[in-house]
Amino acid sequence: MPIKLRRKERHNIILLILIFTYVFILSPFPPGESRRIAYSITLSGIFIIAVFAIKKKSNLYFYLSGIAIFLEWISDFYNLTALQWLASGFALLFFTVAIVAMMIRIAKSKRTGALEFLEAINIYFLLGILGSVFFSIIHLYSQGAFRFPEGVIPNRSDFIYYSFVTISTLGYGDIIPVSPLAKNFSIFISISGQLYLAMVVAMLVGKYLSKRTK
Repeated sequence: MPIKLRRKERHNIILLILIFTYVFILSPFPPGESRRIAYSITLSGIFIIAVFAIKKKSNLYFYLSGIAIFLEWISDFYNLTALQWLASGFALLFFTVAIVAMMIRIAKSKRTGALEFLEAINIYFLLGILGSVFFSIIHLYSQGAFRFPEGVIPNRSDFIYYSFVTISTLGYGDIIPVSPLAKNFSIFISISGQLYLAMVVAMLVGKYLSKRTK
């Protein structure tokens, strides 16, 4: 008998696929116009599906995602620093709101099922993407905030890579934070990832075990 998924579960599965594509699949392709457009399309999909994954009665999420998508495409085509600031700022705001909304839903949930575990995974990946946006903002603010390997021209995939290496505390050292702001936020992202795993995963496991003992 086929498993029937709830609407939010389907949305979270699609969100996970889009995030996986954004983080893992697009970066190996050669830098260029095609990859840049693919990143923008995938990120727009993440904005849209995230809205359906967290949507309640408020239209705030739709407005935020719409503005974020619009600014993403405008800044991508015109490549103006001011537009990049705006696009990154709204992306940062949207991901923050989405992560908080999903964490609140998990905390209030009285059950621990597929939806809760999917949301927990998506939150962790969204934290990594949020970190990459913030690191790109720091780079826009100060071109020397990070030291990259010789000959590397930093792009979106580099900040995604650095963010996930930092949040998972791998710390390979090929990309190094140099400015005080870059160093401090790298520490913040690293601690946030560990606290998230310790608190949210422990909460889910605790709810699951308490349900089984009843």
